[in-house]
Amino acid sequence: MKHNKKRNTAFLYESLIKELTKAVVRKDEKQKKTIVQIIKESFRKGSLLSRELKLYKSILENKDKMTKDFTNRFLVETKKDYYSLDRKGVFNAQTKLISQINQKLSGNIFKNFVSNYRDIATVGTWFQDTNSSAKNRLIVETQVKSLLIPSLEEEKKIQHIDNLTYRTFVNKFNETYKRSLKENQKTLLTNYITSFSDNGLGLKSFVNEELAFLKTEIAEKLSRTKDPMTEGRRENLSKVGDILEDFKKHPLDEKMVKKLFYIQDLVGEF
Repeated sequence: MKHNKKRNTAFLYESLIKELTKAVVRKDEKQKKTIVQIIKESFRKGSLLSRELKLYKSILENKDKMTKDFTNRFLVETKKDYYSLDRKGVFNAQTKLISQINQKLSGNIFKNFVSNYRDIATVGTWFQDTNSSAKNRLIVETQVKSLLIPSLEEEKKIQHIDNLTYRTFVNKFNETYKRSLKENQKTLLTNYITSFSDNGLGLKSFVNEELAFLKTEIAEKLSRTKDPMTEGRRENLSKVGDILEDFKKHPLDEKMVKKLFYIQDLVGEF
């Protein structure tokens, strides 16, 4: 389903805000003044575009947790408010705003990256579309509902694990891997597997301590002048140290846990 972003009031507003931010950063006072003037004129309180923007935001910026029944009713009422606006007047106001942007600023503003454009386009399509098939309209409406109702995955409550179940798991884990894994590797995996129970706080705490420990180990190994390491091995160990330094730049996900697991093994071998 095609979507005309220039006829999406929320997109026009966000593009102008993005351009205003650029002007502020560049300290371009003339550009800044022009954009502010356009925004004030087009989105002044009570104007058609301001009222339509408010309807977009009621969906895009909604913070309330809605039930399915309430969401269905909310969307019916919101679309009713949308079509109660003077649609021809809104179209003319958009046309005037687009013309001002092209003449006083630049058409490149419509190419600005808007982080939530996909959501804005979804809501715009839902508001504007009346001619597509019933199936397509329902698909778009479902997408809009997903912005208001937590996904099924988020609604699923993690089943509580009692202390007996937890201890049983840990004991079995330790028994299975006590001969094949180093102690710090077992601790890393245990913290990762059970990280859902405390939002990953235990895992993050252990990883921070472990990174400090591994960095110290590597630095100490490299500082030994009489160590019989070959130059190649010394260089590789130094690269491992660089990788550990790079950890803080990335989120602690499964990929990073795997990488740390192998580094633990490597440092242990050294």
